[in-house]
Amino acid sequence: MDIATQIIIFIVALLVSAGFLTLVIVLVPAIRELKELLIDLQKTSAEVRGLAEEMRKISSDVEGKLVGFNSMLSNSQKIATNVSSALKIFNSTVFKKAEWLALVPAILWGWKAISKLKRRKNERQ
Repeated sequence: MDIATQIIIFIVALLVSAGFLTLVIVLVPAIRELKELLIDLQKTSAEVRGLAEEMRKISSDVEGKLVGFNSMLSNSQKIATNVSSALKIFNSTVFKKAEWLALVPAILWGWKAISKLKRRKNERQ
């Protein structure tokens, strides 16, 4: 082989080995980073599973409370309906025209005042 050919082969081999060395120098830290990333991903995945389980428990608790709230709403609806019907009955009967009942306290007050005046008059005589 010719010396020029040997030099070219040597330079090509040197470039290939330098490229391989550069590739190893770059890829080893990247592989380490990927390994750490996978470990973190496993930890995060375990945390997410735990949080998902807690969320299921909370969801079932909230669902139970919503069922109770729904029954409470239906009961309050029944109460409101009963109160409404009672008010309709109250307003449609004699009580609607019972404004004169407001005079009863005034009449009693007047009667007491007249009684006091008569007692005083009788006491004076």
